[in-house]
Amino acid sequence: MTRVFGNLLRLVGLAAIIWAVSAGSNSAGMPWFKWFFIGIVVAIPLIIWSRQWTRGWDTGGGIAEAYARREISNSELPTEFRFITHDTTLSEVTEKLGSASQILQFALPHPDGDIEHFIVHQYNLPYEGAVFIMPQRPFEPDDKIRAVSMCRSSNDEELLGPVRS
Repeated sequence: MTRVFGNLLRLVGLAAIIWAVSAGSNSAGMPWFKWFFIGIVVAIPLIIWSRQWTRGWDTGGGIAEAYARREISNSELPTEFRFITHDTTLSEVTEKLGSASQILQFALPHPDGDIEHFIVHQYNLPYEGAVFIMPQRPFEPDDKIRAVSMCRSSNDEELLGPVRS
């Protein structure tokens, strides 16, 4: 409830500022300035919102590439994931790490035009990253791990990114 109340107060404050600038620019004989100011006020949240959509995981290339290469680079993985090898089964991973944060489906296009669909188990990390575990077909708990990929969130805009302690 407090969050809603805070957002409502911000909205009322923003409306008051826009009203004051609008009234001031009209009385100063510069009515174009209020539209300039309103445009900036609207553009900033739109830019921040659009950055949320362009930011994220390197899911397109990195995961499909790791699956195609059957790649497990243990040196890049966090320590709790380094036990995973090509001989580890999905049930062993689930037993040791718990259930995945998300189970996703990806597609790997082949040069001959065929498309291979595969399942990815995403384990979110506490520091804006994720480990993607890809089992062999038919993606049952007893199937061995084919590939593992780690992605960090591409939070390149620190000014608009979340606060870290």
